Parts: sequence; C-alpha cells; structure tokens
Amino acid sequence: MRERERLIVPRALLERLSKRLPLAAVTGRPRDEARWFLERAGIADLFRAVVSMEDAARKPDPAPVHLALTRLGVLRAWMVGNTPDDVRAAAGASVVPLGIVAPGDDLSATAAALADAGAARVLDQLADLEELLP
Repeated sequence: MRERERLIVPRALLERLSKRLPLAAVTGRPRDEARWFLERAGIADLFRAVVSMEDAARKPDPAPVHLALTRLGVLRAWMVGNTPDDVRAAAGASVVPLGIVAPGDDLSATAAALADAGAARVLDQLADLEELLP
C-alpha cells in the first residue's frame, strides 16, 4: 500500500511555507516509514522535525504536538490535519487547529467532522493556508 501512496501537496507549496515558518510532521506512523515517505516524495529537507509513533502517545493525545513544538523550538503554532484526532491533538496542545479536507474525501461530511472536533477553520485545499499566514 505504501508503494502506491503519493504526495498530495505540491513540493513548491511546502517550500514556500517552509521559508515562512518552520515545519514539522506529526504522524501516527512508525518513524522508518514516515522518513521513507518523506524522502521518497522528495520533501524530507523541508521538515525541521518529525514526530512518529515511537516518540509520543497517539493523537488525539496532545503529547506528539507538544514534542513537535519542543523540537521546533517554538511556543505557538498552527497545526493542519485531516482527521478529527489531528484537530483534537492540536487543540489539546493549545495550537491553532486547522482542518483540511483530503482529496477524495466527502467535502461536506469531512468538513463537518473537523469543525465538530474544534477546527478553527476548515480548508478544502492547503494552498488556502498561504493566505492565512502572517
């Protein structure tokens, strides 16, 4: 299954975001698999921190988000996630939770689930994030 997985965010967008703010990936995947994907997709260099399942409790626990903040050396952040657990983890860590509807997901159902979980805003494409950033 991982062989068929593809990057859904253009590298150019991640490059622009990483020039404005430090990026971290917080995932429930094993560390080796997360790094494998980031390297295979050609975006590993854009993330200053990667928090994986070996590093902290699973989302919706805020611990992995707290660890990402520590590794980035920041106190405030925005977290973009596509599941209610992502949103809950961000809120629990006192960072701004932004929901994103992944391509192929039902827009209205997913947006409603993310909003119900506490997303400050739900985006239907990550490119919209650039307009929100300071």
